[in-house]
Amino acid sequence: MDFDFTTFPVLETDRLTLRAINLEDAKAVFGLRANKEVNKYIQRESLKNLSEARAFIDQATNLVADNKGVFWVIESKNSAELLGTIGLRNFDVAENYAEIGYEIHPDYQERGYMTEAFEEVLEYAFEKMELKTIEAFTHKNNLASITLLHKLDFDLQVDRTDEGFEDNRIYKLEK
Repeated sequence: MDFDFTTFPVLETDRLTLRAINLEDAKAVFGLRANKEVNKYIQRESLKNLSEARAFIDQATNLVADNKGVFWVIESKNSAELLGTIGLRNFDVAENYAEIGYEIHPDYQERGYMTEAFEEVLEYAFEKMELKTIEAFTHKNNLASITLLHKLDFDLQVDRTDEGFEDNRIYKLEK
């Protein structure tokens, strides 16, 4: 089972559109990925300028074009504002497996947006992509992320570690 994202899978919920990222998103992506609160529990370099934001957008676009991942921006239907991102990658076709990654700007946290986006992506992953296992990696102190994963029935993998990221915990959801 190979994945084909040639026709990008736009997903919709009551309040959100999950769509492909594009260069017009550079300013919002910069605001998201340069935000200290967003990066508090993520081991990555913060973006320093719009050029780095555009390079990230190119990277995400290429991941989709190469069918090695699918990366959505989470956009409000009401305001067309970019609230966050969510994506699937590191596919293992033999195991029907993917990793999920996600982030939301602090201005939009605690409003149910990420839960809404996450549920839509999980439905797509399990129903359309026919995945059987999705894993999330989150920092042990990121209580908002851990709460979200528990709410969505992910299970902590107590016997596993995220090599190179000793503070991360692995959560798994199987269909």
